[in-house]
Order: sequence, then structure tokens, then C-alpha cells
Amino acid sequence: MKELTVVRENLMTIEGYQGYCGAMEKCTKGMPRTRWDKKREQFVCSCGWVSQYPKDFIERYKAKWGK
Repeated sequence: MKELTVVRENLMTIEGYQGYCGAMEKCTKGMPRTRWDKKREQFVCSCGWVSQYPKDFIERYKAKWGK
């Protein structure tokens, strides 16, 4: 299945891929790579930004990579 964005495509095809912070100009940490937050089931940045991927995408991501 082709994903809607390059980041989603990378998340689904490259094991361990982590996108950059999505806070753009507001990130106080210099736009680092995000990390998977198991509790939130989203990607987070140390600046406090949290991704907002829809539940159906997250369910496919977790199933693909055993999260």
C-alpha cells in the first residue's frame, strides 16, 4: 500500500525510521528525530511535540513492526 506522505512511507518500509520533529520553527531542541512513545502510541519530540497519526495508520505501523 502506498502511503500518503514520504514520512509515512518511510515509517512503513524502513525499520527503525524516525521522522523529524513536526514543530517546525517552534521546536526548542533543533528539530531532532522523534522517538516512538509506547504509552501515547505516537511519535514525540523532546520539545513536547506529539505526532497526530490516525489510529488506522498507527495500528498498521504497530502490526508491521511489532510495537
